[in-house]
Amino acid sequence: MHSDTAIVAGVGPGLGQALCRHLAEAGYRVAGLARRTTATPDLTAELGPDRFRTFSCDVTDAAQVDAAIRQVEAHWGPAGVYVHNAAPFHMSAFADTDPSTFESLWRTMCLGAVHGAQRVLPGMLERQRGFFLFIGATASVKAGATFSAFGSAKFALRGLARELGPQGIHVAHLVIDGVIWSERARDTLGLRRAQCLDPDVTV
Repeated sequence: MHSDTAIVAGVGPGLGQALCRHLAEAGYRVAGLARRTTATPDLTAELGPDRFRTFSCDVTDAAQVDAAIRQVEAHWGPAGVYVHNAAPFHMSAFADTDPSTFESLWRTMCLGAVHGAQRVLPGMLERQRGFFLFIGATASVKAGATFSAFGSAKFALRGLARELGPQGIHVAHLVIDGVIWSERARDTLGLRRAQCLDPDVTV
């Protein structure tokens, strides 16, 4: 049985919301995981509550992820697609990177993906069908000089769940080689839209 429910962890402006739009256009009912259910009012209004809803959880907390996905399943049924896009941005020289910052990025980008993927995996295995998409970056392959914490977390994400293919679960790690336009790219990096990738074109 095919499930037309998709879960996207990390639905902030930019790529996360573009992924939700494309999945909704492809016929999926999309559940966005975010720390606050008020994080995506424009997207909810655009797609409609029958196609998109935000469910609140901290992806670093397994109990919160379980509770949120239980709500998704009660509302729309089991997920056939799980996308992990949660990725806090951080730049600092290795010597200046606090270990707590290093751990925080790893928990969100890698451990958070483990929590979500392992939570939906049993249902996918039962149906022998499913799709995991882990969103990577240039730093997944070669981290820049000030991206030790960010790059290490993306490296770890690249290694997840590779053995599931023979069981009908497709696992993809997508390396996006460039900065995707969002207000964060403007405010944090001082970039203009013309210098960035268009999120809607990227996906």
